Amino acid sequence: MNNQVVSFDYVLTAKSGKVIDASAKGKPLIFITGLGQIIPGLETILLAMQPLEKKTVTIEAKDAYGLYDESLVYKVDRAKLPAQEIKIGDMFEAGQADQLSPVSITAINGNEITLDGNHPLAGEDLTFAVELVEKRSATAEELAHGHVHGAGGCHH
Repeated sequence: MNNQVVSFDYVLTAKSGKVIDASAKGKPLIFITGLGQIIPGLETILLAMQPLEKKTVTIEAKDAYGLYDESLVYKVDRAKLPAQEIKIGDMFEAGQADQLSPVSITAINGNEITLDGNHPLAGEDLTFAVELVEKRSATAEELAHGHVHGAGGCHH
């Protein structure tokens, strides 16, 4: 069901059990369903839950940040980069002005720089411990603006 405002608390862990991210205590993540604001697999789970329900779920990579795509890894000459002072892990946008995509530097071999256009969590199955805080219909104004208004959302 699209056009729902969903707020939830979460702890995201990798397969290793390492915590990758979590909502701040008392500050749930709030989004509007159907707008691609969170990964699809998690959105589906949250839509099936009831307020105050808790669950731990593993979202497969294909339903999270996608499978790792080797075709998004390529080498460029250092001169093509926007900065000459670079290090592994640096991120910037690459491509044409109307189709920029984020990339990260994964290797530096002299003037040959390896860029990776995959999301850092691509190819990873992700485990979420979630608690659904609230679910309600989005207002017409929220839908027109593409984000949540009011408590915990945007105030403008």
